Amino acid sequence: MATKRIFVSCIEIEDKPGSLHKLLSQIAASKVDLLCAAAFSTGQGQGHVCLSAKDPQALSSCIEKANLQSRPAAGFIISESDAVGAAAATLKPLADAGINGLAGTAMVCDGQYQMLLVVAASDGDAAAEALGM
Repeated sequence: MATKRIFVSCIEIEDKPGSLHKLLSQIAASKVDLLCAAAFSTGQGQGHVCLSAKDPQALSSCIEKANLQSRPAAGFIISESDAVGAAAATLKPLADAGINGLAGTAMVCDGQYQMLLVVAASDGDAAAEALGM
C-alpha cells in the first residue's frame, strides 16, 4: 500500500446549485492546481468541501482572498491494487486507534484502488502511524 500525507483545507459552503462550481472556479481563476477534492451535503443548507492542492500555500491564499473560512486537516492518499474489502482493510487500523474520519472517498481505476481520507489535523500523526507511515 502506498500512502501519501497531504495538507487539506476544509471549507463550509452553501448547499445549493452552483456553490461548488463557484468555489472551484475561484480556485481555478487563481491558478491553484488541486490534488483532490471531496464535497458533500451536511444538511440544513450547508455543504462541506475538503481540498488539497499541489501548492498548499497558494490554496490558503486563494481561500483568504475569497473571504472564506477554512479549517486545516490532515489528508492521506492511499493507493493499492484493488481487492474485495480494500477500503475496510485500509480503515481498520484507524478504527482500532480510535481515529475518526472527517471525509473520505474512494474509487477504482484500471485495477488500482485509490482513497482520499481526511482526519482532524490533531489526529494526523496518529493516523500516519496507524497507516504504517
